[in-house]
Amino acid sequence: MKNKIDRISAIRDIVQNQTIGSQEELLSQLQNKGYAVTQATLSRDLKQMQVAKIATRDGGYVYVMPDVAATIKGGLSSHFIPPHSMQGIVSIECSSVLIVIKTKPGYASSIAYNIDIAELKEVMGTIAGDDTILVIPRAGFTTTQVAESLCAVLPKQK
Repeated sequence: MKNKIDRISAIRDIVQNQTIGSQEELLSQLQNKGYAVTQATLSRDLKQMQVAKIATRDGGYVYVMPDVAATIKGGLSSHFIPPHSMQGIVSIECSSVLIVIKTKPGYASSIAYNIDIAELKEVMGTIAGDDTILVIPRAGFTTTQVAESLCAVLPKQK
């Protein structure tokens, strides 16, 4: 049987890297990794870790780590999209006019290229650095509309 420290680490890894919408899904992922844990123990672990459950744009829910929850609750971004299922993407945030995509180092130019060749009607263009992409929306589209269309073309986690 694996110890609590290892289990907490596994929970953190799963929540940070996968889209998990329920404790049942999380229990299943933990069992796949060799952890025999009850729902009650998992619930206590999540409470201790201060893992939050937030609503997604599609009406579902997703578990997030406390730092992500604080960003959303703190109002740093009213249009934060948790990027759990997007390969190489750290965050997507919208101002009232522009969208900034933070990526892992070295990923920005290839992701920007994918956005550009998708020829989204909502996107005028992109500017990419090493780990940041600036997405410029076309007139008449909100940043929320642009961000939602981006999610359809961004590379998915395997």
